[in-house]
Amino acid sequence: MISENELVHIGRMQRTHGTCGELQCRMTNTCWEDHDATFIILKIDEIFVPFRVTDWRTKGSEDVLLTIQGISTEQQASRLIGAETYMLRSDLPADTELPTDLASLYGYTLRDETHGEIGTITAIDTSTMNTLVELDNGILLPLHEDLITGIDQQAKQIRVNLPEGLIESEE
Repeated sequence: MISENELVHIGRMQRTHGTCGELQCRMTNTCWEDHDATFIILKIDEIFVPFRVTDWRTKGSEDVLLTIQGISTEQQASRLIGAETYMLRSDLPADTELPTDLASLYGYTLRDETHGEIGTITAIDTSTMNTLVELDNGILLPLHEDLITGIDQQAKQIRVNLPEGLIESEE
């Protein structure tokens, strides 16, 4: 059984495309473009169901047209419309850039190169120009790509190199 911790949300099935079972998925995360997976996972009736992708192509800047093994008619494809779409974390490379779907970072551990583990992300504030993350220990930090040295999707960890003085040292 697939658990939600093993998955990265990448979008939602929007509609069918044509009459041969192709589906249009609105992507909310760019990791698909960086590393196309053999499988996608759809959330159907609160259960995560894997589907083998046999072909895909982009449509515009936000959509991907998917051909899924075993789905060959418009009627079959229409049953999947509205399904939340995921990829397995294990299908992603260990180091990747900050995802566009920041909500997928909840529960990630922040690890600084100097201070080690800082805490776990419990809230993300995007109401200002600077994205801020709140950690389980109450620390509020900026989350900017210039500070990130790597993201490990499988370990659910973000490695950062924070400027001196941004967090207090316990020495």
